[in-house]
Amino acid sequence: MSTYGEKLELALAKQIRIELAERDMEQKDLADALGIGRSSLNRYMQNHQSFPMPVFFRIAEVFGLSPRVLMQRAEARVQPEDQTA
Repeated sequence: MSTYGEKLELALAKQIRIELAERDMEQKDLADALGIGRSSLNRYMQNHQSFPMPVFFRIAEVFGLSPRVLMQRAEARVQPEDQTA
């Protein structure tokens, strides 16, 4: 079974995709705004690698959100029964 942290990372990637769609942006646009390669962003989005904290903070900034709000939106996607432990 996946840990809460793993589920939260999946939810974060999903929330980032939602934020991109709401802004009519593509992953390429976000990668460019972050100053990282598309392949790096893709590894984070596919959960092959965890988001480094500086990248997470910069993503929130690009979206005009505080890191706390972005994480709260992602956390809301994790099922309540998954939040124990």
